[in-house]
Formats: sequence, structure tokens, C-alpha cells
Amino acid sequence: MTIFNGHCHCGAVEWQVDLPQDAQSHILCHCDACKLQSGGEYTLNQLAPKDAFKLTKGDLKVYTYKGDSGNPVDCFFCANCTSAPYHHQHILGDKIVVRTGLLDGSKSWSQPVLEIFGKDKLSWQPQTAKDIVPGPPGS
Repeated sequence: MTIFNGHCHCGAVEWQVDLPQDAQSHILCHCDACKLQSGGEYTLNQLAPKDAFKLTKGDLKVYTYKGDSGNPVDCFFCANCTSAPYHHQHILGDKIVVRTGLLDGSKSWSQPVLEIFGKDKLSWQPQTAKDIVPGPPGS
């Protein structure tokens, strides 16, 4: 296990997440919700147990929307700059989806291990990971 530090764009919120060696990689998500939240063509993510995440400075706001599964998704974000360190898809139980692009040191991680929501991928974008699935993991 390795503890990674993260912070929002404005510096008002800081956190830590403890990831095992095999989870020190990015999963690209091409879903439309991620694109709307980030303004980009995908987000960088990793699954982690809820108790692996620790808020060390500031507070997070939350809003909830309905995910593709029809179940609620809670998005946690800085109220000032709107950086979102993680979200919780209720269907995942005690796991959260950590935004790995906001973690110190994650730029040096290897090529993404998986791409999800390939059905929403932009047509001009090349495949980056070895595997791509049309929907969420396991679909």
C-alpha cells in the first residue's frame, strides 16, 4: 500500500488515498457524465475502498445524480474551485472512484490499464489502454 496526496486547484481541500501496488494505475472513463464534469474527453480514475480515502484539509460539497445503472452517484467536490477528488456510485457498495489525475505522483504511472464507457468515446480519440469495454467495468 502507498499513500498518495491530492489537492484541489485552489488549495482549499487536500486529501490522502492509500492504494495497493496493483491499483497504482489509471482507468480512463469516457462516460458523458465524466466529460461534462471535467470538460475533457475522459477522466483518470481508480477504484478504492471508502476507508482508503482521508480528507486532511477543508471540506467537500456533494451533489447526487442518477448513473447509467439507474442508481445514485454522489460527486464530492471543492465548493470553491469544483475540483472533484472522488465520487461514490451506490452500486459499488463500499468502493469509491478516486480521480487519480489529482494525485501527486500519478503522472509517472504507466499506460492506463483499462478504458470504460467506450460507447461514449469520441470517434477521433485513439484507444490508449489494452482493453476497452462499452460500459462500466464488468459489462
